[in-house]
Amino acid sequence: MIKLLALDLDGTLLDAESRFFPGVHEAVMAAQAAGLEVVLVTGRSWRGAQPFYQALSLKGRAICYLGALVVDGQTGAIIRHRPLVAEAWAQLRKLALAEQLAVTACVGADAAVEEGVLPARNLLAADTAIATRKADDFTAWEAWNPYTEIAPDLAAAEGPPTMAAIYGDRAVQRVLAAFPGGLPESQFDLTDKIRGEMVLHVWHTDVDKGRALAAYCRYRGVLPAEVAAFGDAPMDLSMIKFAGLGVAVPDAHPALRAAADLVAGPAEAIRHILQERGETA
Repeated sequence: MIKLLALDLDGTLLDAESRFFPGVHEAVMAAQAAGLEVVLVTGRSWRGAQPFYQALSLKGRAICYLGALVVDGQTGAIIRHRPLVAEAWAQLRKLALAEQLAVTACVGADAAVEEGVLPARNLLAADTAIATRKADDFTAWEAWNPYTEIAPDLAAAEGPPTMAAIYGDRAVQRVLAAFPGGLPESQFDLTDKIRGEMVLHVWHTDVDKGRALAAYCRYRGVLPAEVAAFGDAPMDLSMIKFAGLGVAVPDAHPALRAAADLVAGPAEAIRHILQERGETA
């Protein structure tokens, strides 16, 4: 029996305007009323995810930055933080400053925190974003960077960020050419290859939605068979495979639809889960 819903946000619960798809809010609230636990598992920062966490009246942890940052949603305390390693950020930062590439450092916290290890001090989610410049060849800069500060020298981002984002065709191609073998202990995620919308995310190699969800389920004592995970993009694949019930939305990436147990809209899928439990939505 499903006990926990792991929900991606953008493209799964939310449309391109960051609005809940029809019926989603009501279905999630019904799931919680029936006793299911709901966890957000998103690529967004905590700052970007928090309004939806609150709108859905969630109470537990939120898995942000694909799992690079796990936050106690009630207090803002950091449970886990896996930023880039110093060497990787130093190399990327040096190139960005030398050539004034459009690079953003997204900082979820100012120190790394391992799961299950109490930090030396009470560490709260910081969620700041600092960029060298706006990308002239990235058409949706403002939408993607609602609170990003421009600092050409990146002086406030000397330490490794939670994630780095390279915007625009020119900057992305330059970074890929400069680091053909990648950066130390890092992974590249080329979100979109469409001209004018190209963005390259750089994460620590350990960052993975499925791994973060598995750690959370161990903490909660929830078995994989008791989890339903919902997603739309390749970055959701690992948690779809981890969950006993993997749900891909109808317009999800083909690889995700192929791996899913159920292809359906989130509201429809939640109603199906509740019916299987003998509940109604």
